[in-house]
Amino acid sequence: MIPLLLVVVIDLIGFGIIIPLLPFYAETFGASPQKVTMLMVIFSLSQFVAAPIWGGLSDKYGRRLIIWITLAGSILAYIFLAYSNTLYSLFIARAFAGFMAGNISTAQAYISDITTKENRAKAMGFFGAAFGIGFILGPAIGGILAGSDPKSPNTFLPPIFAATLSTFALLLALFLLKDTRSLIKPNKNKRIVSLLEALKIPKLGQLILLSFIVTVVFASMESTFSLWSERTYNWGPQQNGYIFAFAGVCGVIVQGFFISKLVKVFGESLLCRIGMLMISLGMISVALSYMQFHAYLSMALIAFGLGLFMPTISTLIVNIVAEDRRGWVLGVTQSSSSLARIIGPALAGIFFELLGKNSPYIMGGLLLLIILIIFNSSIKQFSK
Repeated sequence: MIPLLLVVVIDLIGFGIIIPLLPFYAETFGASPQKVTMLMVIFSLSQFVAAPIWGGLSDKYGRRLIIWITLAGSILAYIFLAYSNTLYSLFIARAFAGFMAGNISTAQAYISDITTKENRAKAMGFFGAAFGIGFILGPAIGGILAGSDPKSPNTFLPPIFAATLSTFALLLALFLLKDTRSLIKPNKNKRIVSLLEALKIPKLGQLILLSFIVTVVFASMESTFSLWSERTYNWGPQQNGYIFAFAGVCGVIVQGFFISKLVKVFGESLLCRIGMLMISLGMISVALSYMQFHAYLSMALIAFGLGLFMPTISTLIVNIVAEDRRGWVLGVTQSSSSLARIIGPALAGIFFELLGKNSPYIMGGLLLLIILIIFNSSIKQFSK
């Protein structure tokens, strides 16, 4: 599992490098807040289309091959991004990057192949920690490379550095990852079903729906926070890189050191609910922030909540499907998350532009509170 985690960390550092840059990159072409958030939408729309395809192909041809292909595609996407000189080309670069972003669900399936049901939550926690490390170093590096001036960021160095890291990740994957096809039990009698059909499966549908809603709320924050902080504190890419890195530290602390122990004591479903509550409170707290350290406290709440929610919901999902459906169900889950990352930023951009910079956070926090109240009793059935 260590070689896979190394690949994930290095690749996600590259992904994280782009996060603090994109809003300011788009604004150099005169993009409005709504158009800035649409950059997130186009990435996720492509990912939504590609995720179940990559998941199904990984079930058939093996996880390793798909990881190779998607990493190679990411390298090309970063290079294209570095040389984008119009808003139109920027959108094309992000669309291609989204289509090639199939290695997350495939990597999760890889982990589920090599772990047992008993230690899968711990393994998913390590995966989440690897994810968090990428988001610690990535945004910090990207912010430093892009600079602190929100009006004239360096738009070339961050994507080129990201492409270099993805190249290194690809080399590691080529030489270190083992083939897990022998661990995947084929079942030719089962057909691949769509996301809508998966939602009709009672337990699976509810878990995917919860993941979807949480991702809508988180994506609304992720896509607008740099715009919010620019207007609230006059922060540029560098300052936003630091706070996203801080959020990554919080996520690593939870998922790398505490999640397995917490699962043994409290169970997955309770941690899911606690995570949702913390994200909700964090979103509302952002809207109430008026000093810079308040923004950090709010981001910590969101990061801790997400650190509790993501590995436990992933574990609950893979535990209720057959072994040969893990790649498919994680692909479907990523597909639903991609759909959420389409809806969340799109709505957040509209609210931000029409109703003010705090509106996406207030609405997102209240939505999670309402969903938590509605589903609180039924979530208990999944784990004690």
